Amino acid sequence: MRTRMHVNIDVDDLDRSIAFYTRLFGAGPSKVRGDYANWRLDEPALHLALVSNPGYVAPPTGEHFGVELFDGDELVDWRTRAEAAGLELRVEQQVTCCYAVADKWWATDPDGNAWEFWVHSAEAESMREGTMPLETAGGQSCCVPAPPTAATPTDMADLEPC
Repeated sequence: MRTRMHVNIDVDDLDRSIAFYTRLFGAGPSKVRGDYANWRLDEPALHLALVSNPGYVAPPTGEHFGVELFDGDELVDWRTRAEAAGLELRVEQQVTCCYAVADKWWATDPDGNAWEFWVHSAEAESMREGTMPLETAGGQSCCVPAPPTAATPTDMADLEPC
């Protein structure tokens, strides 16, 4: 049985979001209208729809979406392509989050929605590393990094802890 997950996202600036998602997924949209765009992807199996909503303001922490990969080489391939497309990424190695240990990278869309690409490497006995509460300073939920800024390095030492 073949399936494809559907995700619908409101966006403030449709053109800016189309540019971001084209770079993130390495493919242009399947359909574009004046107030709408969608991707019908096979890898990942995703039907992503963007709906123009000028003036839309995402929640302060945005939303969190993810693509689980099953091989470290696939994770590197996706990351290499995203970096070559000019996306600013946050990289995490062997982090504990949601009772699992994983290597991952994040990209944040123009509306503040975080996209996580990861490979699970082990189970964990805790929700996250250390004793950090579910909500970190600045309103970020566990396992969702703060949106990158131009002055923020993308190495692990400078990330919000999970």
